[in-house]
Amino acid sequence: MPLNDVIKKIIIPGFDTSGLYLSDKDNIFDTDTIGKAELKKLDNQPLAIVVKFWHRSRTIKKTLRFHDISGLNAVKKAIKTRLELKEELEENGQIKKKNFKSLNELWAEYIELKRDSLSEKNVYSMLKTYDKWIRFTIGELAINKVYAPDIQAIINTILRQGKQPRTAQTIQQLLRPVYNYAIDLGIVTTNPATKISLPAFDNTMDFNLTDEKRKDLYNAIQNYEIDKYKGIMLFLYFGRRLNEALTLRWENIDFDQKTYYIIVQYSKNRKRQEYPLIEPLEAFLVDYGVRKQGFIFEGETTPHVTDDTFRGHWKKVLQLAGIDKKMRIHDTRHLLGNTMVNQGETLEALSKVFGHSSVAITKRYAKTNLATADRVLGKYMDEK
Repeated sequence: MPLNDVIKKIIIPGFDTSGLYLSDKDNIFDTDTIGKAELKKLDNQPLAIVVKFWHRSRTIKKTLRFHDISGLNAVKKAIKTRLELKEELEENGQIKKKNFKSLNELWAEYIELKRDSLSEKNVYSMLKTYDKWIRFTIGELAINKVYAPDIQAIINTILRQGKQPRTAQTIQQLLRPVYNYAIDLGIVTTNPATKISLPAFDNTMDFNLTDEKRKDLYNAIQNYEIDKYKGIMLFLYFGRRLNEALTLRWENIDFDQKTYYIIVQYSKNRKRQEYPLIEPLEAFLVDYGVRKQGFIFEGETTPHVTDDTFRGHWKKVLQLAGIDKKMRIHDTRHLLGNTMVNQGETLEALSKVFGHSSVAITKRYAKTNLATADRVLGKYMDEK
């Protein structure tokens, strides 16, 4: 368990929750103890429970991860597992480590654990990348027999084939957390994916429109004829990723506090993210018809609108706005970042708007234009 995790005591009347703690590293709850009310908020969301007990004058800790069950049922399972672990220690003197014969076997368990905390699109992309570059090259090797040069060889092959450096970076981004998981399980002690070399590259996401065209886009969205798709586009325009907008639920909206949040399953950085419910979004939701629960943007034959269904409406609104240049759906975030940084907003502020885990990520979405540079130099000249 990472040292910076915040763990909070679980106390539920009628249950023996001694030695049970909720891992709350994102500080979702502002209490030191977790009861039924707090657990209810975690129903069907990925959560981690730390079990602790003494054995031979030392504290034993084990992190149990649950998904797709209620918070209370997770606690019940954790209580049972804690007792089983204690019995195993008393009988054998140790807790048996999981036995994976190969990297492929470890990957299969890892991706299954992550499946409910990532979007289907992300999981699909990860599986495709793993199968293409890793499964048949180093996948059959024993986990502790994969070394940095083995991973570096894959990176070098990708680059020799003329692929983008970003593709090579993806290999490291896949394997690094997998080996961190192996370290947590006690299978290995070092992470070979942290010791490879990647070429430097400019990963700035550059997209911009003139202020006039940006306003044309906003007006085209506001006047779009189908309310369902108009709402999705408004959330996109104000910084949300497509999957975040499509999967919004009425339970995620707090009209009293004028906020809304993205739950862990649909947040790219696997953290619960909260955002201000600004006036255009609130006004749309009220006009759209507030309900107590369920997906806000329901599909015709699916629980919620899918990205395939949405794309045709996106192309139509671009035509209505008179935007000739190719503008991807995700470019709404690049547009927001570039516009606001050139109006003087800090990267720290934009990082919160985007829901990024670090300012370094935000830099990719915020490219300073020449007009901004000219203004800064002009101010510098005036100060002489």
